[in-house]
Amino acid sequence: MPTALDGPNLDANIRNANFLAGLQPGLLSGARATAQSLFKDPVQSGISPKDLAVLKEKCPNLSEFSDEFLQGRTLDELLRIESTSLRIKDAERARETEDRLSSNKAAMLDRFFEVEPGKDNRSTELHPARFLPGMACSAVSQFIAARKVLGLSSPPALGCYDMTSIGMGGHIVSKGWLELGTMGSCKLKVTYFNINNASRSSINKSQDGEDKEEMRDVSEFIRAIRTLRAAAQLVVPWNLSFLALDNYLFDKEYFKEDLKHDPNPAKTLCRFTDFCLAENANKYRDGNGFLTYGDLAGYWTSFIGARPVNRPSASNSNPSPVSLQQRQGVQKLKDLSRKRKYPFSGICNKFNTNNCNKIPGSCFSFRGEKLLHVCNWRDPNVPNAQPCGQAHMRVVAH
Repeated sequence: MPTALDGPNLDANIRNANFLAGLQPGLLSGARATAQSLFKDPVQSGISPKDLAVLKEKCPNLSEFSDEFLQGRTLDELLRIESTSLRIKDAERARETEDRLSSNKAAMLDRFFEVEPGKDNRSTELHPARFLPGMACSAVSQFIAARKVLGLSSPPALGCYDMTSIGMGGHIVSKGWLELGTMGSCKLKVTYFNINNASRSSINKSQDGEDKEEMRDVSEFIRAIRTLRAAAQLVVPWNLSFLALDNYLFDKEYFKEDLKHDPNPAKTLCRFTDFCLAENANKYRDGNGFLTYGDLAGYWTSFIGARPVNRPSASNSNPSPVSLQQRQGVQKLKDLSRKRKYPFSGICNKFNTNNCNKIPGSCFSFRGEKLLHVCNWRDPNVPNAQPCGQAHMRVVAH
């Protein structure tokens, strides 16, 4: 009579069977039977209604399924169902966002904003039309449309825009505000937006009101071009040519590699920027689009290709003492002549540079003093030297 298959005997027989199966070479990797695999635990056969209610509360996506379906699944299957449902809803939400933007773009052409007449003084009383949604057309289209609407007549230029609130107060000279507010002006310079130029006193400025100090390093130029972009956003928000130029210079790292042999890279960047500003002004007057990001690449290639290549040489890196002393002596004489101030001589300075169109005897200063058309050259090596006084121009005879 065989032994009864109760719990302990069954486990011992299964262990013996697994041991014998392991001795056979072909069955080493086979699955071994266990008592749990032969007899299913009734406790793990399903999920109780109480536990199922808790799972539905923690995982809201499971509420879409019936209780009978969920009770026939394992906990691992239920968690996979929940995570899959979350991924599906995220994908649907992303599609909803794209569909919403597409539908808004399609409906934009048929939706018009009613602009009622009113008053606007650009400061204390602003018309509601200033707060319309931003233009969704291309930046070049905005530029051309502004030329058609505004023309070449500019509104009165202002210098009271709030640059302090954005951390750029005192960065711009008055000439910069004037030229930026003049539509199609070719006199706009990036040096007008240099904080060092703006902080200089009026005594050190030139007679025509322009500041001749150049950028000393690239960081100073970067600050100036960012100031120009911020000021243009306040004065002409429809003109995105400044943003295109700033982004192009930023992406190219301000041409650090191309200008590594340039003794003054900031000066070169200023000249390229001024050239682009003037070119955009010409395109505005002609009713064409501004220089886009792609156009600027070709302009830089042409600009840098036309300049002489600056490379270090042995003669420049180690100058001889004699040539260095000679240069210092010449520079000292220039400094002395520049610093020396002579009394009023009554001679026309424009005549000596061939810029005076008046006939002799009819030339007067702004104070009403009569000016002579004679040479005003003075010997820089002689203190208190008198003018030449001959009937010729300084630029011709000296």
